[in-house]
Amino acid sequence: MSNKESKKIRIKKQKKEKIKENERGEKEVKERKKEIFTNRGITLVALIITIIILLILAGVSLSFVFNGGILDKSQQAVNEYKDAASEEENELDKIDKYLEEKLKEIGGGLTEPEVPSVDGSGLATEDTTITTDDPNVQIVIPKGFAPVILETGRTDSMPSENGAVKEIMPAEEWNSITVDQINKGIVVVDNAITYDGGQPSGTVPDFNEYVWIPMPDSSKFVRVDWTTPYGYDENGSWGSGGRTHLLAESSTLNRWWEDKTTSEYTNMVDSVNRNKGFYISRYEASQKDATTAQSKRGQNPWVEVAQTTAITVSSNMKESINSHLIYGVEWDSILQWLLDSQATIGAETSGTRTITENDVQSDSRSWGNYYNSVGGAEADSGSRQPSGTNEYWKVNNIYDLAGNVYEWTQEKYSTGAFRASGGGGFVVDGDYFPAASRNYDVEGHTYDHIQTVSGSAFMCSAVLW
Repeated sequence: MSNKESKKIRIKKQKKEKIKENERGEKEVKERKKEIFTNRGITLVALIITIIILLILAGVSLSFVFNGGILDKSQQAVNEYKDAASEEENELDKIDKYLEEKLKEIGGGLTEPEVPSVDGSGLATEDTTITTDDPNVQIVIPKGFAPVILETGRTDSMPSENGAVKEIMPAEEWNSITVDQINKGIVVVDNAITYDGGQPSGTVPDFNEYVWIPMPDSSKFVRVDWTTPYGYDENGSWGSGGRTHLLAESSTLNRWWEDKTTSEYTNMVDSVNRNKGFYISRYEASQKDATTAQSKRGQNPWVEVAQTTAITVSSNMKESINSHLIYGVEWDSILQWLLDSQATIGAETSGTRTITENDVQSDSRSWGNYYNSVGGAEADSGSRQPSGTNEYWKVNNIYDLAGNVYEWTQEKYSTGAFRASGGGGFVVDGDYFPAASRNYDVEGHTYDHIQTVSGSAFMCSAVLW
């Protein structure tokens, strides 16, 4: 075979192999395309299915939201909250209105109280009621009067402390008077703080002094059947061993009673209940003139006076107020107030302590001028002394409730002309005639150890007859 033929055969063979190779390539391409198409188809189907499922879920959710689902319930919750908030606001408004009305009833309100009106001397130009945080505790300042600051720099003075008046309390401070201050005895005066007719200092004050006795509870304004070491029994016999006082509501044999039918008595009780308190003279009464009693520091007590005269001169203490000789119910209520307020008195040896019922009805030697006084009360005791002599003879700013001289009252004994006196005096023992003791004598008798109006109480004229 020639070279030419061999070359032709080789070329022809190469062409056949090339054709086969091309056929294989085309087949591989077709198969690859088929594989790609198949995979893409599966992916696309999956995507379409996923989209369809999401659309279905979205449709359900939207149906729940827009057809009484989430939006409706959310709106309902919002509306309920608004209704509840509105109702709560209405209730709070009702409470505020109720509190405002109650505060107005007791003279308060939600605004700051006005500064009391006073004259150039600092005295009230009208009857003024000062309220406190306790709606039942207040003090009434009559026209022409004013509360004071004592030498202690406060409104109170403890045993051994100087209880003399220093100055009139500024009107701006009146509304700041507290329950505690009232329960320690607020002192008021009825004139500028001058002496001997207008001098800045001197011997005789130009002003009377009184102490407010708060009576927040009318049930406390009653006579008390104290049990004292000595007293009268049901037969009218004097005896020892502890005698409980026998009280009566009207004239009865061998009993203590008061005439409640007089206009003075009924007006007094009405005033105490409406004003929630009354005043007592701070000192045992001294004599201003033949017809007028006074309550001033450093003055000799008015003695050798009949009970009938004491009634008259007690009513003349001040023209602008209604004063009277103290009643038994006032005396007993004062003593009970000392116990309720836990007043401070001198101790038996030294220092001070809280008063007890025993100090009132059994043994008053540590806080009064008696023949056998003890502790700080012993100094200058055993003889009649001027008012304010010993600072241990005071309690809640009131001097000589116990001892010094007996005090006439308007309480009566039995059915005759016997009238009660209380408190004991310098001529007797303090554990024999304590502050709560009741003794009696004929209304016209006079003695140098029986005084008249230590408790000459008076009420604000604006609330009396």
